[in-house]
Parts: sequence; structure tokens; C-alpha cells
Amino acid sequence: MRRKQLKERRASYVVVLDERGLADDDLRDLATYLSTVSLSDADVVVLDPSPRFALERHRRVLRWVARHLTLGNGLDVIRAAMDAAACDKVIVATHDVRYTLTALEQMMQLLDAHEVVEPQDYFDPLPWWGGIDAGRILVHRGIEPGPDHGATFGFRRSAIRGLRIINESAHDDPVRRLGSRGAEVFAACDVFVRRRPQPLAEWFDARPRIAGDDFALPIKTAFFFAIVPLLLLLGVLGDARLAGGYAGVIAFASVALAVRGRIGAQTFFPLRACFFAPLWVFERSVSVYWALARKLRGDVLPMAVPQTSDGQEVRSSKFEVRK
Repeated sequence: MRRKQLKERRASYVVVLDERGLADDDLRDLATYLSTVSLSDADVVVLDPSPRFALERHRRVLRWVARHLTLGNGLDVIRAAMDAAACDKVIVATHDVRYTLTALEQMMQLLDAHEVVEPQDYFDPLPWWGGIDAGRILVHRGIEPGPDHGATFGFRRSAIRGLRIINESAHDDPVRRLGSRGAEVFAACDVFVRRRPQPLAEWFDARPRIAGDDFALPIKTAFFFAIVPLLLLLGVLGDARLAGGYAGVIAFASVALAVRGRIGAQTFFPLRACFFAPLWVFERSVSVYWALARKLRGDVLPMAVPQTSDGQEVRSSKFEVRK
């Protein structure tokens, strides 16, 4: 009976927690937020890969506002969300995403017409490292109308169930993976979803992973690989003015693209975010080498599926509400 009631909800909202666990303040804030998500008639699920000492603390708080499921050490977001969700429409988000009820309603309506929907996230508040990510978002919007490395997306299980995506790399960008396997992806650039900035240490740790996701885009990756060597070459073979002019052109072009990308998004991206774009270009030109070093070392985590507290896999056909 309980499973039938869950399937009658309009969508499943699946939250993926960080593997290192949440601080107490973040945990309470997430619980408060999820209690409002349930007002949108959503089936709320939390996928938790945290260590056991953090897992029990999370469960004590989150079990009152969501179905809390345990994960193994690795995570394939698409597979885990498909197994855990009770509804055909599934909205996946990291723990720092904060939808409004209006944005959730927009996502549910868009999933009636599209197989995969990716809204535009933005950062609020905006520390300097959040500004770098905001600059990245605006540059990408200035080049093509679509979110880049977003923290949330939605899909219809019935539409992607037959795609050969479940057993592939767990660390590829999930929306790109779905699109590459034939799913119809809709870029909902006018649906804005707030995202809380990560702590600085977490932001720093994520640089090589995000840069590594772009290895699937060889032209983009080659551009960033070439920036630092070319700058050094111009400085050695030419002079400082030539190298400075090269850097200035890249900085000017990135700001111009960010200003273009801000059109239609002024409410959510302050003008100062555009001037962080050159810093993002510099950060990415270094991070691609960091990502390459990790790839050569073989730093890849195994995939995982949702599990109950006794280690058994959770499948959609035999799901358990944890209270």
C-alpha cells in the first residue's frame, strides 16, 4: 500500500549527499528544505554514501522528511536514482541545491514533454570561489544556450530505461552521458535554481573531477591544455609584452562572453560575476593537468547502488520506507 501511495506522487526528488557527510548546521538546513519540497507532492529520497559514524547521525534527522537510503563507496547517480525513485519523473540534486516550489512545478511540467531536463543553477551567496564558478556558467551561456556542470537535472525513467548507460563510468557528467546515449535533453535555461556555494576545501577538491569531465569534449580540453604552455613559450621566445597581450586577449574575450551570457539572467548573476571569468579560465588551464595526472594514476571509484542498513541492494520493485 505504501509503495502504491508513493507512485501516486507527481515526481521523486532524489538528493545525493556528499561522501564526507554534512555538518550539523548543514544537516538541519537540508532537513528544513526537504520538508518544503514534500509540499510539492514529491516523493523525497536521500541517497547517502557517508561513513557509518555520519550515516546514523544523518538518518536520525532526515528520516522524518525523506526516505533515507545507504550507498556504497562509489556512486552512479543515474543508476542509483532509477533504483531508488518511486515515480516515473525523477529530479536529482546535490545537497546544496535549493529549488523553489515554482521551479519544481516548472520541472515537473517540462518532464511531461521532455526525456531529460537540465535547469540553470546559480550561486547565492557568492564568495570568491563561487564567483569563479559563476564566471564559468556565464561564459558557457555566452557560447551556447545550455547549463554546464549543473548540480541538478530531471529525467523520466520510462524514457531512459532502455539506454545502455547504467554500467558505464560513474563519474561522467550524467546529463552528457544521457545525451550521448540518445536521450533527448532539454536545456531549461529560464528555470533558475539556487545553489549554496561549497566550502572552500570541497570546492578545491572538486577541480580535477570537473576538469576531467570535460575530457569527453576534446576541442575544449585541448584549448585549456594549450593556454599555459603557449603563455610560457611566448614569454621565453618573445617578450613579456607579447605574453601579456596574449593573456589580455583571453581575459577580454572571457569577460565579453560572460557579459553576453548574463543576458536574461541579470536577476541571478550580479555584474561582478562577469569579471571572475578570466580567473576561471586560469583555474581550468591548471586543473586539466591535475585531472590528467589523476587519470593516469587510475583514481576511479567503483559504482554503487542504494542499500539498506544491512548492506542489501534496494531495487524499485522492493523498496522500503525508512522511518
